[in-house]
Amino acid sequence: MSCEPKSYDVFLSLGGKDVRYTFTALQTSKISIVVFSPEYASSSRRLDELVAILECRMRTNQLVWPIFYGVEPTDVRFQRGRYEQAMNTFEERYSPERMNKWRSALAEVSNLSGWFYQKEHKYEYKFIRKIVEAAVQSLSRYDVFLSFCGEDTRYTLTGFLYNALSREGFKIFMDDEELEGGNQISQKLMGAIESSRVSIVVFSENYGYSTWCLDELAKITECMKTKNQMVWPIFYNVEKSDVCNQTKSYGEAMTAHEKRFGKDSEKVQKWRSALSQITNLEGEHLSENEFQHESIEKIVERLINIEDGKHIASPFLVPMTATENNE
Repeated sequence: MSCEPKSYDVFLSLGGKDVRYTFTALQTSKISIVVFSPEYASSSRRLDELVAILECRMRTNQLVWPIFYGVEPTDVRFQRGRYEQAMNTFEERYSPERMNKWRSALAEVSNLSGWFYQKEHKYEYKFIRKIVEAAVQSLSRYDVFLSFCGEDTRYTLTGFLYNALSREGFKIFMDDEELEGGNQISQKLMGAIESSRVSIVVFSENYGYSTWCLDELAKITECMKTKNQMVWPIFYNVEKSDVCNQTKSYGEAMTAHEKRFGKDSEKVQKWRSALSQITNLEGEHLSENEFQHESIEKIVERLINIEDGKHIASPFLVPMTATENNE
């Protein structure tokens, strides 16, 4: 029998008796669903579990979905009603440090995208089905989505990276079709981005000229916010500042797009915003004259560490917080 920890798709936070087993399951899960009921905060074990869930979110970018079942999200966030009563009771028994961790965790998780359900509402099965469908869609069908400009890197860096990842058994989405600049991004590609654990974006000289690549990037940055997806940029023969500030080839490309679609085009503004958001991410800088083998090995090693559940934060990763509540 293998001694390796079992990997889970979903961890459901409802409290549990075996704390060691609970935290092992938590660390090896892809999604943690936290069901906030009126009595959730009455258990110190559940509150400790919540703190651990948010720690995993920071370390491995694990998805965390709150469900507010019979309680208002603001009651959880500001510890009102039953949550206030529970906190007041615990203050007499536990240290200020532990209390602060619990209060901070409740405030943080209530700001994440989630679901709100009142018990008096009908058709609970529809509510549950909605969550199940979202979980199925979010669970990774791909480990890695590669976004790149084919004419620049298909047969060099991106091709080498794809081969290295494939040898380690990662499931990768790499679009190999030759696409015309006017084509719109397909639903297949949209779905692949949404269902990938990591998006690796290879910024090269001609990346900004491709409307297809820019549509991919816009979707990737959207998933970075709403799904806490990891995004790892690689700057190949370009400077990060030129990508973020849209100068040099990226400035020329955006000017060309503005002439084609209009300076005030919503599409162009979305592309500019997506490029600017790369400012918040650290990445790898490579040139065609450098020895790329070591850099590719580092990327593969980081992905292996994530798959193994090791809490090693990637220097490429900046955790993003989704603030919208889906009620």
